[in-house]
This record gives sequence, structure tokens and C-alpha cells, in this order.
Amino acid sequence: MALLVHDNGELQSLRYLVNGHNQTPKNLILKLYSSNTTPVESDVPSQSKYYEPYDSTGLIGYGTAPSTGYPSVIDNRNDETYSRQYGILLDGSRWNIRTITTPIKSTTGGGNINEYTITVASTTNIAVGHYVSGGSVGANATVAAIDGSTIVLTVKNTATFTSQPLEFGVGTTTASYPEQIFTFSSAANNQFGYYLVRANNLPIAIHGVADAISVSTGSTIAKNLVVGTVGVSSVVLFEDKYTPTSVGIISTFNLTTSTLTGITTGQRVIGSNIANSARVVGTSGTDTVILDKKHNGTVSGVTTFFVNVTENITLGMGVTHGTAVGEVDAIPAGTVVTGIDELRRVVYLSNSLSNNIQSATGNAIYFNYSLVNATNHGLVPGDVVYVATGTGNTTTVSSTYTVFESPTINTFTTTPAMTGIGSASIYNAILFAERFTNGPYNIQNNGDQIKVTLNISLD
Repeated sequence: MALLVHDNGELQSLRYLVNGHNQTPKNLILKLYSSNTTPVESDVPSQSKYYEPYDSTGLIGYGTAPSTGYPSVIDNRNDETYSRQYGILLDGSRWNIRTITTPIKSTTGGGNINEYTITVASTTNIAVGHYVSGGSVGANATVAAIDGSTIVLTVKNTATFTSQPLEFGVGTTTASYPEQIFTFSSAANNQFGYYLVRANNLPIAIHGVADAISVSTGSTIAKNLVVGTVGVSSVVLFEDKYTPTSVGIISTFNLTTSTLTGITTGQRVIGSNIANSARVVGTSGTDTVILDKKHNGTVSGVTTFFVNVTENITLGMGVTHGTAVGEVDAIPAGTVVTGIDELRRVVYLSNSLSNNIQSATGNAIYFNYSLVNATNHGLVPGDVVYVATGTGNTTTVSSTYTVFESPTINTFTTTPAMTGIGSASIYNAILFAERFTNGPYNIQNNGDQIKVTLNISLD
């Protein structure tokens, strides 16, 4: 049985998708496409689909800057830059997101005060999830169940009523954006539609260029003193923590500690009068730690700084066991990470353990992943891209990935972790796409324009 997403849930979901709060995730870039493509749900970016108007031919032009006046992105925030991308960077705060209700069925019915049920004259065309209004039905009520002429609602009736007009229907949650205009300076041939991608700063040298990047084996991450029980699909990592003595003044952010050994940014901190969920912002000098929350009172005594031992682990990483001599390997071949509980240091696995993991059997495990090599990629953790298997590469899985870490300007890792080795191609990951209803529009002259008004709906 699938979960019902209520209108309020759709509202929050759509706000998240388009970055309506202008927080996380990133804003979207509006792009045109020159390929003769009719979007379908299974589409992925490729050399032949969703390429942009680079030149007058309307053909694939990956790797070269547009000569058509098709615009470079103009940044709209001072904390991010996407100027190496093309198209129009949208502003998350400018989306108008709302739910519009549409009646489907009108009938009469009644119910009793403070009860969740009503009785109606007809249930034809009424379905679970429909909103209900009229009579003394409670605000924002929806249909939870139907039994004959009795309907169970999600909220109580506000009064007793009989034979009152009622409406049942659906809510459509819509996000709309002000009209955007693409103005060309020279011919760009036919434009068939537009699409939206999550913003990133990929350069033209690698964006969409076949086999412009490669996938190689990354470093192996070792974790020691791990505990695991045979038959269980998880392991518990060793708790790594530091316990210096500290003092601090009420309503301040600073701690003076006996030592800064092992203390780094982001660590969770607990101790007497330290605010709940406080974390380390940074250190200063030889004995000062700055937290992100003020102390609840005077701090004095032992404070505990917890190392996030799961921070370099992500979904999809391969997992192997450092087995002691003569012992059965506890982790079956092909096992990968399926979940992570940072607080309890639990790593969930795709297979059950075949043996205990402990000192006698070997308490080291290893996490394996692939590294993407992409010259001056411009990506940062949280960016979303599509990576396609390159020529002769049969092991990398073509998919949408989120950047996990960027060790250098020329390398990055992904979540879920990428596997395999060999050449690959990298594209913007398409979030929404639409073909022009009356298109294509042929761009031939300096000053030709295409105007786009965006509307995204969740039913």
C-alpha cells in the first residue's frame, strides 16, 4: 500500500524541489534544448538529447561556448557561483507555490459533533484522499476510508449536521515562476523545449563531452575495533571521543579546554551546562574551542567531544572484512552500505553477516569506492550530476549522483558511491522538462526571443 501524500505534504515537497525556501537544495537553472526530443519519464541526458543552442546548426555542440547569444548564468547569490553554466539561474524565493482545490463530487450528508465519520447520499466518484468541505466538516478534512455510505475523515466534525451540501475533490499543488526571456544575438536554429537542472558550476570543457572524465579506484577506508553479530545486517563502529576538562561562562560560546588534541570542526559536544546538540565551530590558540550554541550555565569539568566516525562513509560503498587467519569471512561478497546512523555509529549492510566481527575473528572492515577524475570540475558536495558510462566502460552504473566529497579540484566522490572504472561522460541532471506545444521555434536573427513561463504541478 502506497502512502497518501496530503496536499500539505505536496506543498512542502514542491517547495523543496524548487528550493522555495532559498535554503537547501540548490536553485535551478532554466535551459533550452535544441534536440528534437519529446520528454518521457525514462529520459536521461545524452549526446543526442537535451543539448543546448550552441551554434547556428542546432546540432550537438558540447565542449564549446555558444556563439548564439545563449546566456551564461548570472549569479543571484553571493555565496555560490555558477557562471560557467549556460541558461538562466532561477531564484528559489520567486516561486509562487500554492494548492488549488478542484471539486469532483457534490452530494449531501451529515454527521455528529466530534466524530470522524459522516454519512452521505452517494459515494460514487469519491475516493480516499479527496478533500471534504461543507456542512460542519472540520477544516482541511480528507477522506481516510469509505464503507458503504459511511465515510471516515481525517479530522473531527465541528458540529452535528444533517442533509447538508458537501463537496469532495482533489488539490493540485502548483509552483509558478515569472516569465523568463532568452534573447539571441544570432541564428540558433530550432529550439524544441526547455528543462530545469539543479545548479552547479561544471565547465564547458567537460560538461556533456563524451569520455571527458574517468572513473578509477579510490582509496580504501579502514575502520578498526568494529563489532558485528552473525545474521545481522549491520555493524557498529568504534566510538572515538576525546574528554578534556573545560570551563566556560554562561551564555557564551567559548570553552577553555585542557587540550585541543583530537578536537575538530563539526564534532558533537556534551557536558554539564553545554547546550543540547552543540557542535564545534572551530578552535583558537592553544586551548579555546568555539561552539555553535551558547552555554546554558557555567561549564566546569569533563566535556566529551565525539568524532563522527561515519562522516567519510556513504551509501553504496563496498564493504569487506579483514578476516583473522582461519576465520570465515563475515561480510559476503558484493555487500554495500545501505544506511548510516551517525549517532549510534551503526552502518547498515545489504547482506547479513556470515560470522561475528570481533577481536577473535578480525575486527577491521574496509569501505571501498570509486573516484571520479574530472579536470577543474567546479563541483562541491551537494551538487547533483548525471554520469554516463563511457566508451568501453562496462562496470560504471549510469545514473544520477550527488557529490559526496571533492578531495581536489580535479577529483570528486559521489553518493551513492560509484563503482567500476573506465571513461565516462558527465551531464547536468534533468529535474523537469517540457516540449514547446507550438514549437519548435526557429531562431534566425539577432534579437529573436523565446519567452518561458514555468508551471510545475503535483496532483
